[in-house]
Amino acid sequence: MTGLDKLNVARKILLEDLLPKIKNEYIDDERPFLEISFFKGLILYIRYNDYEEYSYQLIFSQKPLDRIRYDNYDDVWNVKSNPHHFHPKGEKTAIESSMNGDPKHDMIILIKELLIVL
Repeated sequence: MTGLDKLNVARKILLEDLLPKIKNEYIDDERPFLEISFFKGLILYIRYNDYEEYSYQLIFSQKPLDRIRYDNYDDVWNVKSNPHHFHPKGEKTAIESSMNGDPKHDMIILIKELLIVL
């Protein structure tokens, strides 16, 4: 499955479960990434590439580190789930993550996290 294919799967799942909370959504099929703006002011960025890498980032504000991010873009973090890791809000570190890059698996987890703050 290409990065764009994965992005479309993720988009479909997110829209099905979160549509009433979504203000706007934009998909860039060349890079590919998805940007979802929520009525509460939060912004979600979903990115996949064709090398099995992904990133899910939720921006709370423009303040430094006022975000959470799941990704596997680097393997420098000493966590059991390496290269998959989670960057907690307000921290430069990373901890273990239950994400695996499969949008059907990951979006279920992400939606549960989103519903806490939305």
